[in-house]
Amino acid sequence: MSDEIGPGSLKLIVAADTAAERALREHVRDAHLRQLGAGAWVAYTDAEPAEIRDWLAAAVGDGARAFVVEFERWSAFGEAIDRAWLLRRGH
Repeated sequence: MSDEIGPGSLKLIVAADTAAERALREHVRDAHLRQLGAGAWVAYTDAEPAEIRDWLAAAVGDGARAFVVEFERWSAFGEAIDRAWLLRRGH
């Protein structure tokens, strides 16, 4: 399977609820979603941050929290970070 990128931008999603991951996987192709740790993901998608927030809100329910940010600049280190994946989707 090719790693076709398409339109979009990188988003950082933080949501401490297992339902959040299910919601993200329903809307973002696996090839465009990377988990950074418990409750944190980087996604490449053309969805707006507010749209992603709404996916999460519908999945996790009352009392949960989520933060979604769109960004163009980034810096990373460590073996868990796939720099090639990020470079193909960012600057």
